[in-house]
Amino acid sequence: MEEDKISRTQLMALLWAGVMAPAAELLPALLLPGAGRSAWLAVVLAAPVVLAAGWLMGSLAGRDGLARSVTGVLGGWLGGAVLLLYIVWALLLLSLRLRLCAQRLFASGERDGALWFFLLATAVVLLWIGQGKLAAFARAGQLFLTALLVTAGVVLLLSLFQGKPERLFPFWWEAAAPVARAVLSAAGVMGWGLFLPFIMGSVRDQGENKNWHWLFWGLGGALLLAAAQAVILANLGAGLAGRLENPFFALAKSVGVEGAFQRVESVVTALWTFADLTMGGILIFAVRAMVAELLPEKALRWVPWGAVLLGTAGALFLFPTLGTGEEWNHRLVPLGNLCLGLLLPSLLWLIKRVFRQKGKRGISGGHASTSTEDIVGQNIYEKNFKKI
Repeated sequence: MEEDKISRTQLMALLWAGVMAPAAELLPALLLPGAGRSAWLAVVLAAPVVLAAGWLMGSLAGRDGLARSVTGVLGGWLGGAVLLLYIVWALLLLSLRLRLCAQRLFASGERDGALWFFLLATAVVLLWIGQGKLAAFARAGQLFLTALLVTAGVVLLLSLFQGKPERLFPFWWEAAAPVARAVLSAAGVMGWGLFLPFIMGSVRDQGENKNWHWLFWGLGGALLLAAAQAVILANLGAGLAGRLENPFFALAKSVGVEGAFQRVESVVTALWTFADLTMGGILIFAVRAMVAELLPEKALRWVPWGAVLLGTAGALFLFPTLGTGEEWNHRLVPLGNLCLGLLLPSLLWLIKRVFRQKGKRGISGGHASTSTEDIVGQNIYEKNFKKI
């Protein structure tokens, strides 16, 4: 529906508003064991990996979205199995995001209330978002990103002059392998945005050549994250930042202006719920786009209900059984994001290129054939790739 289309700018605003939640939780503490003082540089070096993955998934998604492309490349059965894998991973990330959001709100309230209350309240808001239109969610995402950038900017700017630049140098170039692992970990953190290509079918004006737009948003977002990590490390140092669970929120505790405001960490923590809601909304709309390829259209109305209920159940019961949300967030999620956001799309891209070349050879002038096999191959090519 045309009235439910979003712009490219809104899509990228959703991306970075959602990624700011895991980035604040994981960076730079996740990178410090390997990269040391150059943890902020690992984020810069991860930018080409993230841009390559974004280009790869975006080229696969095309105008119809990644879900349609997957079924077009692999067919109904195998493509459906791959989409099911993405759906399961999206629900796992949704469960993790709900639990970590609830834990943060619970901790910021000095343990007042109950964890399940914050979790259910967040789930209700996500259900309301998921039942709405994507265009309305995208407009809200732009406002969320503005609020998050202003909040982060205030915290980092007030901390800037308290930092010590010597805490950022020298680079530990001799530890090449640990730094490389830190780069992949940073890319895995930003890989939380891997589900955006599934809703690219709802992005208007895709026929225009605006590669600079993707480059500006992708590279600009990564560099801003790297600058934030540099400020955190300059203030806290590698040793202290590595021992803290959430260095950014710890930094917010020391922020204040004499005679104006003091101790703004609770406000920062509350505002960061916008990032959790944005990422949760992305996951729900992505699941809805994937389910649209597998089930009849009348089943789509129940997708937000099913996603939120499964996500809430997972947040309440799954992670206490299999381990804390922090353990999953630090160890398994970045690896899973890299596999589903870079390795699997690379394989799909190669399959698409191979079959496209075969299709071109089958219908070229000097090599055309009237055999049944060639005719079937030509039909498959036209059906699966002509629109991509």
